[in-house]
Amino acid sequence: MSPAHTFTAIDISETGEATVDEFVAAHTTAAVRRAQFAAEGVMLQLWSEGRLVGSWRRVGRRTFLPA
Repeated sequence: MSPAHTFTAIDISETGEATVDEFVAAHTTAAVRRAQFAAEGVMLQLWSEGRLVGSWRRVGRRTFLPA
């Protein structure tokens, strides 16, 4: 089993306010799912070890597309 990694999700609201959430996940796919499920804003960025893992924009209640 691979070691867990630390991820940082930045959830951006319609007003531009950002909420930062740092958490540990076993792999990137799990981190993306967790970040998208927890997101409440219109944009989402996921970072790990100083690298941008992904960036998405909300297009539905629980649907995100790459930004």
